[in-house]
Amino acid sequence: MFVPVSQIIVLVTGISLCIFAAWGIWVPRKLMQSVKGIMDQDWGIYLAVTTRLVLGVALVLSASDSRFPSIFLILGWIAIVAGVAAALLGRERVRRFVNWWIERFSPAGIRLWVLFAMAFGGFLIYGVS
Repeated sequence: MFVPVSQIIVLVTGISLCIFAAWGIWVPRKLMQSVKGIMDQDWGIYLAVTTRLVLGVALVLSASDSRFPSIFLILGWIAIVAGVAAALLGRERVRRFVNWWIERFSPAGIRLWVLFAMAFGGFLIYGVS
């Protein structure tokens, strides 16, 4: 059985989201410090943009073979637009936004957000399995 690379990318992204979300539930401040640390690096914006673009393209390409073709297609295009927007905003603006976001949430608020990330990761896994 041949599994397209796009489905593997979506699956790996879903698994990664679930793992990072579990870590965020366990130690939310540590997760946010790590995100802040990555975004403070020169390469952080490239990682953010590339991740969104690769996931977006993978979602669009795997949409027809998924359990939720319309939703995968919409999410894929949203991810692509988010990647382009992050690239256009630039490193400094994205870094400021991440810092602003981190400062606004308590550990309980972060846990709630990462629960949504875990649910999204599970949705991706189920959608391509």
